[in-house]
Amino acid sequence: MPIDIFRLQEQSRRLVFYFTCILVTFTLFPDDASSIRGFTAENLLTQKQYETAFQEQVSAERCQHRLRHLSEEPHLAGTENSRKVAEYLRDAFQEYGLKVQMYAYEVYLPFPLEVRVELVSPTTYVATGKESSWEWDKDSYETEIVAGYNAYSPDGDVTADLVYVNKGLPQDYQILSEQGISVEGKICIARYGGSYRGVKAKVAGDNGAIGLILYSDPADDGYMRGDVYPRGPWRSADAIQRGTVKYIFQHASDPLTPGWAATADAERIPIAEATDLPKIPVAPLAYRDAEPLLKALAGPNVPSEWQGGLPFAYHIGPGPAKVRLKVRCEHSTRPIYNVIATLEGTEYPDQWVILGNHHDAWVYGAADPGSGTTALLEVAQSLGELAKMGMRPKRTIVFAAWDAEEFGILGSTEWVEELKTTLQQKAIAYLNVDIAATGKRFYVSAIPSLRELIREVTQKVIDPETLKPVYDSWKMRQGKEVPQVGNLGSGSDHSPFIGHAGIPAISMGFSGPYGVYHAMQDNFYWMEHFGDPTFQYQAAMARIWGTLALHLANADVLPFDYETYATDLMTPLKLLQNSGSKNKIAKDIGELDRLLTEWQQVAGSLNQELASYLASDDLSAIAEINQRLYQLERNLTSEAGLPLRPWFKHLIYAPGLNTGYAAVVFPGVLDALEYGDDAAVHAELDKLVTALMQMIQGINEIRSLL
Repeated sequence: MPIDIFRLQEQSRRLVFYFTCILVTFTLFPDDASSIRGFTAENLLTQKQYETAFQEQVSAERCQHRLRHLSEEPHLAGTENSRKVAEYLRDAFQEYGLKVQMYAYEVYLPFPLEVRVELVSPTTYVATGKESSWEWDKDSYETEIVAGYNAYSPDGDVTADLVYVNKGLPQDYQILSEQGISVEGKICIARYGGSYRGVKAKVAGDNGAIGLILYSDPADDGYMRGDVYPRGPWRSADAIQRGTVKYIFQHASDPLTPGWAATADAERIPIAEATDLPKIPVAPLAYRDAEPLLKALAGPNVPSEWQGGLPFAYHIGPGPAKVRLKVRCEHSTRPIYNVIATLEGTEYPDQWVILGNHHDAWVYGAADPGSGTTALLEVAQSLGELAKMGMRPKRTIVFAAWDAEEFGILGSTEWVEELKTTLQQKAIAYLNVDIAATGKRFYVSAIPSLRELIREVTQKVIDPETLKPVYDSWKMRQGKEVPQVGNLGSGSDHSPFIGHAGIPAISMGFSGPYGVYHAMQDNFYWMEHFGDPTFQYQAAMARIWGTLALHLANADVLPFDYETYATDLMTPLKLLQNSGSKNKIAKDIGELDRLLTEWQQVAGSLNQELASYLASDDLSAIAEINQRLYQLERNLTSEAGLPLRPWFKHLIYAPGLNTGYAAVVFPGVLDALEYGDDAAVHAELDKLVTALMQMIQGINEIRSLL
């Protein structure tokens, strides 16, 4: 029998990991309960044993085998292959001993019929619009690979002079205007990066363009960064970044059911009335196809910071390059499938810790989302095996595999919209992993009340390369004594939970050189050779994810830290205070500053009082305390929502109007300031004052129970 080298490596790594876990248990978990917040001394040892047993169950070898299966065929949302993936996940969860339910929705998913980008003068060239086939790679010959397109681009057939607009950000158009260059009636070509592609489409249309071409520049994720696929991890000349241009910064709902679930019998608005779709045709190109268009441009040389990586000097135009852009799609509603599995809690079954990842992909999706799906399954199987041995969580753990995330976060949003009231009553937190591993660098964004928890948990999980805690590697790579956690914006399935329902959330993964984003080449070969060759980082992500879930599921007192929340908001409040409109809002900012200081103080007292309470003999109020703790986040939402985008209910965090993915803090105020609406500015500040007062009151009500 041939020797299975991978299996031997896996067994060796598991032995090293096992003994490292023992060492970690004694060094990171001393005997006092203060080493893990939220547990009594009596329950602390049981929790340590549960976490260690879980981590020992996790297998990189299983991650490898699952990912090979999940990335075997293209599985675009709304296709038969995507349904088959959902059924595979359903069957897997059932095999692990979990209760499973499929949620089906009918959502608007346009598929491309024709996408044509053609240089018509001064020379001619027709873009290929698909990746090349490789003789050694059977996957590149697959006929079900969707053509390069931007989902939700309207149909159109336009011909006009071309203008290079750098990354298509508002400030780029301002620079063009200062040079006397207008894009009105023109077709723009913009590099990916700097903001979400849907923002680029909106900004181009707002500036009068009649079409937009997006392309991946080799300076950003191609040969200027290193070796390209198949020799290295970076984007090859033919690789196309597909992607939605839906305005996810307006809402994440199905465009035709904005704010309510897209069930089969749901009322739907006409496509023409949708508020989250671009008005001009948009199409993506690989840099192989963008090169002839850019080379044909004349006009001024670009500013130095606009120069990309193609081997010639970039020019702005307009012309003499003239381009035809044609987009024609099949506009239909199609079925999508969420797979929801539950491991019911023993003591508090109506309190839910939710773990989620999407299962649909633009093509093969080995990294995005397959690496996250393998990690989700690994957590589910490992906890399921422990449950069969009698080790079960106190609270219910929910495993959610979402569909149609790539089209604009649709599957998770429809579920949240359908179950919003239930979720606001039962959901403790939502833990999201989109891409589990494209490298070794840990990253995380989280609501501030959960930031200390993620720092704590990463001290309990071993980095596969350094064999030290992930926390140490994270801290070292950031070069900070305390590693920083980002703010939650949009771009993945955490968005409806925190943005629409006010449920605390975390989104995380391991990153590295990743040039095949949304391209055909995001496949098993890429992952096996570049992203995570040993599959150990997908396993590490599973360990972090599951340990987080167990901490929240079993804590005697839920480990929310609202003192850190108030502290983290003080810096953005100072930035708001120093804005150009500070004289208009100085009084309101002063009141917010006073309230934040009070919030910080009462939350600090709450932390101390909870620690004393855990050490006491009387825990009779603990159920009510916990329910109030995880409900506190709802005080920072407004049912009326943000004035320019009422689907977003959270008053502290939302995706920026001109970033799309990245978060802004105090979004209602910033939106109103940007549009120069003084009345709206004061109204949004009043909402914040009310929310902070409610938060202080809520914290003090918990303190009164202690």
